[in-house]
Amino acid sequence: MTQYDGYMGKVLMLDLSTGESSEYPWADRDRELYIGAKGMASKILFDNLTGNEDAFSEENVIVVSTGPLTSTSAPSSNRFNISTISPLTKISTSSNCGGNFGYYLKQAGFDALVIKGKCSEPSWVEIYNDSVTVHKAGDIWGKKVSETQEAIQEILDSRRGCRIKCGMAVIGPAGENLVKYAAVISGERAAGRAGVGAVFGSKNLKALVAGGNRVIKIRNPEKFKAHNIAWTDNLRKHPLTGNQLPKIGTAGLVSSMQVRGILSTRNFAKGQYDEFEKVSGEALAENCNVANIGCMSCPIRCSRRVT
Repeated sequence: MTQYDGYMGKVLMLDLSTGESSEYPWADRDRELYIGAKGMASKILFDNLTGNEDAFSEENVIVVSTGPLTSTSAPSSNRFNISTISPLTKISTSSNCGGNFGYYLKQAGFDALVIKGKCSEPSWVEIYNDSVTVHKAGDIWGKKVSETQEAIQEILDSRRGCRIKCGMAVIGPAGENLVKYAAVISGERAAGRAGVGAVFGSKNLKALVAGGNRVIKIRNPEKFKAHNIAWTDNLRKHPLTGNQLPKIGTAGLVSSMQVRGILSTRNFAKGQYDEFEKVSGEALAENCNVANIGCMSCPIRCSRRVT
């Protein structure tokens, strides 16, 4: 456990080859040095990999990590990281996601999940409080990501006779077939960098599901609440997070990146795109936008539902 609030004080180690789970050693000194998320994952990868592992080998490790503010009311904080060896770059990578899996992983009582080995057949993993269960994927294997999340939700709901609150991180056919840029999807958000979905697929891991009723301790709840209100107010007053991003989304950066010559075109063979105005935030907001949406706990709402 830990003396620090904001942390659950436990890291879960899961060996897919044996189906066994245990607590991964992570002390308060580690929390002081690496805090959480990407820094934490980098240390765990460093301690468990030699640098000679192939991305699709059983020896490769996946670290799903959160930070001390995850699953709290802090604005823009409920994100999680997936870190592993990339099948694209052959070196370590970290992909960040605004989906709800990290939020519910902490509700289950864990700050991070360390995965090694490989399932003997397509499977999905359920984490509920201190219980870890590996299920056969069966007909779920082969489904697209939306279908996968719906199918798993139906399984959980029917088993317990009510709607179950949980977070998921799943792959679709691209990950199953080891497409080297496959993403991991949580809700409608993607951990989309460097092919982390393909690493899931290489381990026959279709989905991670987490839920529980653990409580995140806050040292001074009233002071924390007041700080979050002020933080949110600052975000809403800032010209980028309070005006540009809510109005025209992250595609609002397209025009400014074009001007600066840093708009990635043809895998960055070029830094400018001749028809950039057709995909600019301004054009999309005018012609395609239906509603503003955003990541869990984020007041910026820079994402879009579009035609």
